Amino acid sequence: MKLLLIRHSEPDPGRDVLDPPLTDHGRRLAAAMGQWLAGEGITTVYSSSSRRALETAELIAGSIGAPVVQREGLAEFGDGQEYVPVEELRRTGDARWTAMAAGDLAVFGTDAETFRAEVSAAVGAIADAHPGQTVAVVAHAGVINAYLGDMLDIDRLLWVELDYAAICRVAVSRSGVRSVLALNERPHGCGLPHDSLLTTPLPGGSS
Repeated sequence: MKLLLIRHSEPDPGRDVLDPPLTDHGRRLAAAMGQWLAGEGITTVYSSSSRRALETAELIAGSIGAPVVQREGLAEFGDGQEYVPVEELRRTGDARWTAMAAGDLAVFGTDAETFRAEVSAAVGAIADAHPGQTVAVVAHAGVINAYLGDMLDIDRLLWVELDYAAICRVAVSRSGVRSVLALNERPHGCGLPHDSLLTTPLPGGSS
């Protein structure tokens, strides 16, 4: 089966500091992603319960004609606290960014090992429920980093920079072998059909 791990689109913390909706630009990005994915046969779009993820998932699902299912275990660390984009934390040198970069999630009420285990269990259950299918999972930068980092044995918590509404593709074989097919795929506005994208598999096994 194939997992399409999609970071939520651009949120607007100015409208809700705890659970922001998407900006107008973010809605356009999500809609463009849905159009890009329309021919891939996605059966289900999973989402965390965060508003920014749900709105992204609904816009994608509207283009591909698939249902949206909220799933526990896909929430970002620090869910329910003041939302500050990770890019902003890094730019300002916020202490929370320093802690995250060091793998310390205590300020967010958890730890890296627990967070990774919860994410891997949630995404793994989704994969197990859809053998031979293609599903999308709309989540968060930390969630996607945690899942991919776990499968690739990467210790750093935030090891790949993900754009809003970008895709990371993972193939999961029937025996459970996982392979990364693409990282941070950003088709927005390129005008190319989805099957024209060339990707290079990374270490992690064959599909």
